[in-house]
Amino acid sequence: MEVDLHINQLVKNPKQLDNYAILNLQLETAKRQLDFAIAKRIQKIVFIHGVGEGILKEELRYLFNKYGNIKYYDAEYQKYGLGATEVYVYQNP
Repeated sequence: MEVDLHINQLVKNPKQLDNYAILNLQLETAKRQLDFAIAKRIQKIVFIHGVGEGILKEELRYLFNKYGNIKYYDAEYQKYGLGATEVYVYQNP
């Protein structure tokens, strides 16, 4: 499962949003997709966040740390460069 968090993938007209609104929308999307993956027992999710200044990446890691059943790593460099984080969900059978 891949989730592209680039703002132009989430809304039609991103120019109407300020940076705070963009970040909140990206984080809400990530949380919703992560919760969906957990509910559907999807074990691996790649969040594509881009490189930028690293704010979204740091906020995503803060979000991921709130979950006790996941581990996250930088995604495969050859495929995503430095702009993605891979999340593994560990669930009881």
